[in-house]
Amino acid sequence: MRRLAVLLAVILGGALNAGAWAAAPTTAKAAVIKGDQCVECHKGEATKSHAFHGECSSCHTNAGDHAKAHEAREKAKGTKPPAVVATKPDSKECLSCHEADKRRMHFAIAEHNKAGVQCRDCHGNHTPKVKTLNAGMEKGGKTTALCATCHQDVLAKFNMVSHHPVKEGGATCTGCHDPHASKQATLGAATAQCTSCHQAVRGPHVFEHAPVVEGCTNCHDPHGAPNKRLLSVAQPMQCLQCHSIAGNRHGQGGAASNVARISGAVLRDCVSCHSAVHGSSTDQHLRF
Repeated sequence: MRRLAVLLAVILGGALNAGAWAAAPTTAKAAVIKGDQCVECHKGEATKSHAFHGECSSCHTNAGDHAKAHEAREKAKGTKPPAVVATKPDSKECLSCHEADKRRMHFAIAEHNKAGVQCRDCHGNHTPKVKTLNAGMEKGGKTTALCATCHQDVLAKFNMVSHHPVKEGGATCTGCHDPHASKQATLGAATAQCTSCHQAVRGPHVFEHAPVVEGCTNCHDPHGAPNKRLLSVAQPMQCLQCHSIAGNRHGQGGAASNVARISGAVLRDCVSCHSAVHGSSTDQHLRF
């Protein structure tokens, strides 16, 4: 009898415990809030084409709590905004859907991400007509408008005497820079990037010019410069940072007449003689 009583107690206890587990609350999934519920208040968004992003709650993950807060405010006949503000989607929410984009793998280490730039800062949340970019990234001369809101220092360089034709619409920021997945913070020694357009100076050459091999930006400022040919430093000082002109060939020795005639030309512009400054297949002194 004692064993039977113990067995009955165990069975009864298990049944009660199972009932308790069944009654325990479970974590509910975030409520899906339909767009037509939201536009009752957010009428400004009703005219914008964001259907490709799904429902409002796809990005505004606490939209359900926000809607309930609206209801509570209306019942209390309050005039203040609802206590729960709908969250703005950050890059994590965006990348949870846009995972097919291979560039996202680099975004985690990209300078834009490190600086706290969110996807919405450039792409917008409810952009009309343009699915992928804010209006500032449309084709033409306005392409730089969005980038320039942060990169004011670069924008100023496009007003220099020598500059890439970005403000004129002949080039775009994204033509050289990938805002999502650049392998480096800046173009740096991106010779391959430059020569994709400037093919006339692309090597390999029999006689290479070391600074050119290292990178175009050793001599050129790609955004703009106060000197012709986008040179960071004016001729001949650009060349004299590496090269010496000592010796008869440059008029620094020998007859006085040579000094006056040759050194005057040298101190004006090195490329008058060394015209193949980017590299030559025929002359080791890069003269042609």
